[in-house]
Amino acid sequence: MDLTFLLLGFALVAFLYAGVGHGGGSGYLAVMALCSYYGYLARPDALVLNLVVSGMAFLQFYKGGYFKLRDFLWLAIFSVPMAFLGGLTPIEDALYKRILGVMLMSASVLMIFRPAEPKNISEMPPAAGAIIGSVIGFASGLTGIGGGVWLSPILLLAGWAGQKQTAALSSAFIFVNSLSGLLGWVKADKPWDENLPVMIAIVLIFGGLGAWLGAGKYQSKAMKWLLATVLGIASVKLLMV
Repeated sequence: MDLTFLLLGFALVAFLYAGVGHGGGSGYLAVMALCSYYGYLARPDALVLNLVVSGMAFLQFYKGGYFKLRDFLWLAIFSVPMAFLGGLTPIEDALYKRILGVMLMSASVLMIFRPAEPKNISEMPPAAGAIIGSVIGFASGLTGIGGGVWLSPILLLAGWAGQKQTAALSSAFIFVNSLSGLLGWVKADKPWDENLPVMIAIVLIFGGLGAWLGAGKYQSKAMKWLLATVLGIASVKLLMV
């Protein structure tokens, strides 16, 4: 495994995902899969990097006044305990690869077909927030994917938030779920990656830049297609091995 290639991939992922309020979990896991670095350390690595990037993204979108506390609470109250449970759940390496492969494929499709800005914004029903938060929260803790890649399209398609509000909600949602999933990993007394400090440094720099630009008017359709392609290739590799 080439650590340099891995870190370059992380830099690109952090920059692109932070720009739309995501932590980048699916992207980090895709890069790790392409580098054959998807063993038991992939999950905590992705959760930590999610935590770093989503936290920076949230601060930028929060400053812009896009955060909807009510919707966040309905999502988080149910997602946080489920993310902790997902982080505690043991999973065999072979099964983890299959599950991750399917999730990365869905993330690739959603990256390409991200819904447009809704014309009318309505309030999210509390019951919907509870169900969505529970399902995505458990998946987040189990795999290391923060869940924003699924939450964002749901919010936009349902008309519960605009693009910037979705980014603010997603970043906060990813942050608390990643933290909860990590606590589950700690509770299970699992090991940590010795390369994690340098990974954190890379995503701090590029994620911070992406979050700052994303909270403004920066967008890149070409980069979106590139990232979707990486996710798709990584998912195929995971499902074929």
